[in-house]
Order: sequence, then structure tokens, then C-alpha cells
Amino acid sequence: MPSGGSLAGNRLYLLGAIIGIIGIFLFSGCIGTGGGSCTSDKQCKTWQTCDTASKKCLNRPGTCNLDIECNDTLKTCNPANHMCQFLTDRCRNDADCGSWQLCEEEASTCKPQAGFCDSDEFCNKDIQVCSPTKHICVPKPGTCLNQYDCDYWQNCDLDLRKCVPLEGKCANEVDCLPWQACNATSHSCSIRVGFCNNDLDCSNWSMCDTGSHRCITASGYCGADEDCQSWELCNSKTHKCQAKRSLCSSQSDCGSWQICDLTAKRCSSKLGFCSDDAECGYYQKCNVASHACETKAGFCTSSADCAYEERCVTDPYLPTAYRCVKIVCTKNADCPGSSCDIEAQRCRNS
Repeated sequence: MPSGGSLAGNRLYLLGAIIGIIGIFLFSGCIGTGGGSCTSDKQCKTWQTCDTASKKCLNRPGTCNLDIECNDTLKTCNPANHMCQFLTDRCRNDADCGSWQLCEEEASTCKPQAGFCDSDEFCNKDIQVCSPTKHICVPKPGTCLNQYDCDYWQNCDLDLRKCVPLEGKCANEVDCLPWQACNATSHSCSIRVGFCNNDLDCSNWSMCDTGSHRCITASGYCGADEDCQSWELCNSKTHKCQAKRSLCSSQSDCGSWQICDLTAKRCSSKLGFCSDDAECGYYQKCNVASHACETKAGFCTSSADCAYEERCVTDPYLPTAYRCVKIVCTKNADCPGSSCDIEAQRCRNS
């Protein structure tokens, strides 16, 4: 009588066999209706054909659904196209391998031909790696054997076996001058903000200092009021120093009604002109449009400003100075017991 252990083992073996048979049936069976039967290829999968005699879907010649159907331990069934193909790097002859490989028939394994590789082990580990697409040893990034191993902005240093930037080109800031930055797109060294290579990198009122490579104010120009003299300011449009308002360095800094006092560096009004009433006589006011001192109403500066029988008193020391007064005499006969001051047109002692 069989033991309990062997009986359980037999049952498991039988169960596994049943599952395997069911699996084969399901994977190779028909996709049509009616209990797995078929009447045409349309009821089967694309890689199957309908056996009208048995009314079952069967593999088309040359196709497979399971590895066992390939009848070759070196092959597997490709689930994508249901075709038998060699396992990776397995072969029977050279035709089963890639164009860059040969079949080592004793081991049934594809190996690289001379000059080709399938790993970095075939290459000079210091400067090379195996290209996964070309299957040849190629320089590591940044290293080279000739000019063609480098980018367009690089040159191959054959002594160092290294790609180095061409003059004016760069991989990073280290390849540029201290006042330059590396453009990651063009691999060109360009001026850093606030720095310059030459005067053309500066505004037209400044120049490039060859020591600091910064733009500085050129002679005769200004960048701020501090670049000018104490009585000047810097014009932000022309970047030229010019006199502050009411101050001057030449007549051109003053108005047409002014003169420039070169000692005081100030514009002052010409005689008879003004900037306010304080620069005129007490009998005058300043015309802000013409900057001329004009006689106030009720005052005069000459007899022409007075009526026919009046004259203008121009003596500033007299109480009636710059006022129109009546004419008292023009001759001595007009002054009984006295004489006529012809100039003042007044009787003396009157």
C-alpha cells in the first residue's frame, strides 16, 4: 500500500499535469464561440488558422505560443510576433548572430568579432567605453583619439587624449577670462554684466579700464555730480558737467539779460535788468518776461513820463525823487524877489 507521502506527491504531480494540459489548450485554442470550436480563420488569432476537420484553432506553420513548441532549448517563443527566436546571444551558426558577431559553436554563444565589443572589458578602460549601438570602442565623453571625437567647439589634444575648447570657446567659466561668462548654448565666452573687453562695450561717454575691465567715465564726461566741480552738476542725458542754475563758467551758461561773474561763478543781471524786484529801484518793478526793470505806476525816470506842465525829479536825494512835479519857473521873472533855478525849474528859496 502506498505511503501517505508518496500519495500526496502523486496527487500534486497529477494536478500539475492537468493544469499544464489545460494551459496548452487555452493558449492554442480557438477564440470563437461555441465551446472553442471554429469554422473559419476569422474566429482564430492572427497567428492561428482554423482546422476545419477538427474545428480547432491551430498554430500557423512557423509560429508558436509556448517555448516548448520551438523544439529547441536555445530558442524562445516571442510573445509579440509568436515566432521562435534564439535566446539572447545564443546561436547555431554565424547567421544567428548580429553582423558584428561570430558564433562560438562549442558554447552556442554569439561573441564579438575582432574590432567589436559588447562590454567595456574589450576597451581601453582609461579613455574608452563600448558603444551600445555601434558595438565598437569609442572615447569616453571629453576624451579623444582624433579631432572627430570632439564637438565642433573643441579640439583634440593628442598628448592628453582630451577634448579642449577652441580659442574663445568654453565648457564652463574656467575656460573664460575672469571678466567673462560661458554661454552654455553657444559655448562662447561673453562679457559678464558690468564688465568690458574694450571701449565698444561701454556707453559713448565712458571707456573700458584695461586693469579692472570695468567701464569708467571718460575725460570730459561725467557719470554723477561727484565727477563735476562744486558749482556744477552732471547732465544725465549728455553726461556733461554744466553749471548749476544761477552759476556759470562762461557767458553761455547765463541768460541774455545776464553776465557771468567768472570769479564768483555766478550769473548776475546786467544794468537795467533783473531776476526779481529787489534788483530794481524802489520806484520800479521787475518784468519776469523781459527781465527788465520797469517804472511803477505814479513814478518816473524822465520828464517824458510826466504831463506837459510837469517834470520828473531825478535827484535821488530829494523827497520827491522819481515823482512828477509841476514846473514853477523857467526864468527869473517867474520868481519875484528871487531867481529861477533853470535846471530844477524851481524858484530858489521857495
